[in-house]
Amino acid sequence: MDLIFALYVPTLCLYLWAGIALSKAFFASQKQASRLPHYLLYAATVGHLALIFFVNLNNQSEQLSLTQVAALLAWLVTVTMIGANAYIRNLVFLPVVSLFSALFISLQMFVPASTGIHIDMSIGLISHIILSLFAFGVLSISFLYALQLAYINYQLKHKQISLANNQLPPLLSVEHILTKLMIIGTFLLVIALISGFLFIPNMFADGYAHKTILSSLGFLVYVLALMLHHFSGLKARTLVSFNLIGVSLLTLAYFGSRFVREIIL
Repeated sequence: MDLIFALYVPTLCLYLWAGIALSKAFFASQKQASRLPHYLLYAATVGHLALIFFVNLNNQSEQLSLTQVAALLAWLVTVTMIGANAYIRNLVFLPVVSLFSALFISLQMFVPASTGIHIDMSIGLISHIILSLFAFGVLSISFLYALQLAYINYQLKHKQISLANNQLPPLLSVEHILTKLMIIGTFLLVIALISGFLFIPNMFADGYAHKTILSSLGFLVYVLALMLHHFSGLKARTLVSFNLIGVSLLTLAYFGSRFVREIIL
């Protein structure tokens, strides 16, 4: 546990430092040439991965808790956004994913473990869970891109030309990536749902019903958004709304079991 805590503290500090430095660089009047914030973020992701590895190695139970799975998901989102930054410079949400990962490694450290993936589960069921989490991760990234699209659109409409030219990626590039992410995430989600119906005896049994219903509603939201965007085009604000509704439904389905059972139902 001492080793895990020794990894957690510098990783948390690196994420926070990177988040603050990237925020300052984004809002600075002059474009910053320093690569230090990016190096801090790279180092933080290495520490994050090591933390996930040693927490799982130290795990005495036969399951991965939801906080452990969420920490892994946060790492995947952060690494994906770093990779995207190689193609679209100065992403608005690099500071956001830095703080996002800092939050989830803290939850992994201090929030009591809850139910998750058991090692004695069937391959089919584990595949269903992994597909569901990957779908959630991709669609979470698409939500960040939708927010970025809305922000760029706002800056252009209000003629913030200097900021738009120096700090923001091209509007069409962000919209293209957003659409692709929504398609990929929706495809993963439908495969996850199909695998659930194949490998879980009753997807509408107690304990699964709300997950099935909310995930299916999320899938329909994304399908509707993609169809409307393809045939008639959607404004940036509308795309944000669809992504917010979709990711909220999936969050409740995957991580809000207690909230759904005790508050909503």
